[in-house]
Amino acid sequence: MELTARMRTILSLLLVASGYVTAEHIAAELGVSARTVTREMHGIETALKPYGVMLLRRTGAGFMLSGDAAALGQLRTELSLADVHNTLTPDQRRSILITRLLMADEPLKLFALAHLLHVTDSTVSHDLDRLQPWLAAQQITLVRRPGLGVYVEGAERDIRRALVRIIHDYVDEKELLALIGDDAAEEGPAYAADRALLGLVDPAQIRRIDDAVAAETQDRNIPDSARVGLVVHLALAVRRLQQGDTIAMDAGTLEELRQTEEFSVAETIAARMGEVFSISIPAAEIGYITMHLLGARGMTLPSGGGRVDNFRLVQIAQSIMRRASEKSGAPLMRSRTLLTGLVNHLAPALHRLKLHMDIRNPLLAQMEEEHPELMEIARHAIPMMEEEAGMPVPDDEVAYIAIHIGAALTEAGGDRPAARVLVACPTGLGTSRLLASRLRRSYERIRVVGVVSSLALTAQEILRRSADFVVSTVPLSPLPVPVVVVSVFLAAADRAQIDAVLADCSAHHTEVPADPVPLPFPAVMAEIHRRSGLICDLLTEFHLQENVSAVSIEQLADAAAHLLLTEDAAAEEFAAELLRRENIAPTWAAPQMILLHGCFARQERA
Repeated sequence: MELTARMRTILSLLLVASGYVTAEHIAAELGVSARTVTREMHGIETALKPYGVMLLRRTGAGFMLSGDAAALGQLRTELSLADVHNTLTPDQRRSILITRLLMADEPLKLFALAHLLHVTDSTVSHDLDRLQPWLAAQQITLVRRPGLGVYVEGAERDIRRALVRIIHDYVDEKELLALIGDDAAEEGPAYAADRALLGLVDPAQIRRIDDAVAAETQDRNIPDSARVGLVVHLALAVRRLQQGDTIAMDAGTLEELRQTEEFSVAETIAARMGEVFSISIPAAEIGYITMHLLGARGMTLPSGGGRVDNFRLVQIAQSIMRRASEKSGAPLMRSRTLLTGLVNHLAPALHRLKLHMDIRNPLLAQMEEEHPELMEIARHAIPMMEEEAGMPVPDDEVAYIAIHIGAALTEAGGDRPAARVLVACPTGLGTSRLLASRLRRSYERIRVVGVVSSLALTAQEILRRSADFVVSTVPLSPLPVPVVVVSVFLAAADRAQIDAVLADCSAHHTEVPADPVPLPFPAVMAEIHRRSGLICDLLTEFHLQENVSAVSIEQLADAAAHLLLTEDAAAEEFAAELLRRENIAPTWAAPQMILLHGCFARQERA
């Protein structure tokens, strides 16, 4: 027999009592009648039999539990677990249910799932009805066989994608970052729900995987959200490989991925994981790691698969701006920051959509609940983006577009801030811009001096930017200035924290230059072309010569000149220019290093 919430409360009272407890005392604690308590005792007596615990009754004295220490301890543990599961919301309960189904390698009995979640069989059956459409959308079939149980069928790739989506949908990103950073997490029902989902993988394993990822990607400037996504993907991959479940990849795609630099990095990460977990990482798994690394940096396959040229990106961005402006009534077409932000965002987003890579937005639920008008504007604005992607844009991506539009709408206010603030955010440029814009709009005394990765923020960065304090969307390690943890939407409680810090803050009074007049589109394209040419020239004319042997500055100047110029006369003239520059001020910076930049022009003489 299943224990009701009232039965569990009665048992908890009896477990802590040192003797008999009257029905009247229990009734007073529960706010019910003594007759109701007595009626519940019949069900409790039946439910206690499997535990080896007896319910004793004595007229005039009341009720008492009897059993050995082990039996009473087991009952106490079961009640504690039941309390946790009964604090779960229906959505949290279904998320735990679906992860068990996705990870199971054999059919699960309905009664076993009901026992796990401390609900009835009918509740589990109803939850499965609710989950079936979601599973179907992930290309996964829910199978129910009377007498056998319930299980799911689908490709390994789809099962893993569903698991990753469940974790990112139901586990707060702060919890994931806390696991990676080895920070302490808060207790409570939400924490218990997160831990139940994160129980898919060992937290210690997650940290070891992140160590392997960090060691190979520390110089690659990967955003926090992409790093978290890769670590979660790898943690699930390890678990599935340990169960014998392998993933497949098209041979042509895999061969193309092998040609990228990221594939070598992925191989090194896979080798580290293989050593740590004593497993063999197949080539297809390395291919998916490579795709994560490419996606994190907005890069494409060598063949250009998924790539969209800059002119087309500008066209799509301007279409979004025009339609969003029509829908909102705001003059968004004049916003250069919105144009730049959208172009930078669309390149990796369209790449992921065209390659059918997953897109996740941890702020989707909050955007839909708190800013439905922005979501509506974004949906209205993206027809050209959907045309380019060749598919409907998922809600997660719509929310990203909505964040960019919201930031542009918020920026209309303008201000003259004074307190220097760094914004730390793990979820990407659009989110960071939205938070920074809200800070500027809400506080005349704030000047946002930079947006940085929450995992990469250091004391040196704070000193370099002369920041008075940091506003972050996630908790940070101790820093030399105050840190205010807020939501990206700056709730009232968040503003109160910022007000308190501002009151004690010695602000830097810095004049903020007026925004430049927006350039016409042809001028913008000309500037992009000019900068692209400069970059090309830098890369084309870059030379590196190692192990140069020189015993004097004169020999070094001569070697450098002949490296750049083939004609002896020109090389000698350039060497002389280098020596004249050296006489003005030394270029030596450290052992085996000089810092030198400048230009040399030679006129042809008649």
